[in-house]
Amino acid sequence: LLTSERAARAAAEEANRAKDTFLAMVTHELRAPLNTILGWTNMLGKGMLDAEKTKHAVAVIERGAKTQAQLVEDLLDISRIRTGKFRVNAQPVELSAVVEAAVESVAPAIAAKQIILHKDFGERVGLISGDAERLQQVVWNLLSNAVKFTPEKGHIEIRLERARTTARLTIYDNGAGIPREFLPFVFDSFRQSDETDKAKHKGLGLGLAIVRHLIEAHGGTVTATSAGENMGATFTVELPLLADKFHPAKQTESRNDQNLEYV
Repeated sequence: LLTSERAARAAAEEANRAKDTFLAMVTHELRAPLNTILGWTNMLGKGMLDAEKTKHAVAVIERGAKTQAQLVEDLLDISRIRTGKFRVNAQPVELSAVVEAAVESVAPAIAAKQIILHKDFGERVGLISGDAERLQQVVWNLLSNAVKFTPEKGHIEIRLERARTTARLTIYDNGAGIPREFLPFVFDSFRQSDETDKAKHKGLGLGLAIVRHLIEAHGGTVTATSAGENMGATFTVELPLLADKFHPAKQTESRNDQNLEYV
């Protein structure tokens, strides 16, 4: 009995520490872009900037606002997932189009770091049942993560192929890698491998947690592998394919009232 009480107390203390850490992280992540926005708007309001500086200020403010909006969306997604209110609207989807759209959205970040991107898409993989917007969110998160941890002039590879009854998406980078001891926790909410990561790479560590829940909501799996620090990382997503007899012409009549709900 004493042992169980101690275990319960330790678990409660750990939960409190996690909550305090989370609140501190959220406060920091919200405050940093907000301070930047306030600083530049103050200078704009006082007419202290010439035309070139004004253009730069607007760009910085927009970037900061988008950062905050993404943070809020991630927090809302985690909340919906944990309360069972997270839904995906499923319809037949060609995954290659989803991947291409996500690649386009991160193209500026890839170009900024002069990263070499290699795409290897097999012949028509087939249709899956899914929410195209949410699946694009998955690919965007995985690609953004790869860009974040890949050095300038590094390498990222995206492979899409059919693996028997599943569509398999693999994203590899030759970046910072993942410590072996952290691999089991890489998809946990609010987790980063150490304090150094938090200092070097901004964020709450929500992206991969959302990826896992989204893929599971689609009946699929996502895994991460890495040989260790500075050895790159590989993320593999597998999603079940619709039966071959399903034809695109039937999409319209089949897409109504199709919902998958994460519980």
